[in-house]
Amino acid sequence: MICKEYLLDTNIVIKVWNKYPTLLDTIENIKCIDFKISEDIAGELSVKEYAKFNEDFVLSSKFLKLLGHIINNNVPNFSKERISSDIIRYEQNKNIYLVNGDKISINDYSLIDICKNNKNYILVTDDKKLIKNAKIILNSSRALNFEEFLDELKELNVL
Repeated sequence: MICKEYLLDTNIVIKVWNKYPTLLDTIENIKCIDFKISEDIAGELSVKEYAKFNEDFVLSSKFLKLLGHIINNNVPNFSKERISSDIIRYEQNKNIYLVNGDKISINDYSLIDICKNNKNYILVTDDKKLIKNAKIILNSSRALNFEEFLDELKELNVL
């Protein structure tokens, strides 16, 4: 059986919530398919998912379902020894990465870095710059957009 682990970007989680509200629950119940959310992505999503209940602010139930899927993201520790390619540069004064000349935020680069360090993770994002550069750094089969993600889930009989 093919086992898959997907690292989801913020835009993908929001699309899944809006278009396929039960999909993450379905994935959670399948033994060989899993999804992960980095701490940074969870932070971005939590801001959007606060709701007022009585006099308190609480996180939405759909966000709470993500808690078991949040993984630590070690902020990339840029050094010349670590980057084996001259296509990736870190500009410390601007706090950005340059991949083939494209500006990538630290949060976006950290998603690529998580996948580099976890060979079984497949990055899923609809950020055009991020996916383009993830396909360069990782491998084209390890970076999917939303439609490719859905196609893969259909092939795996999830959808």
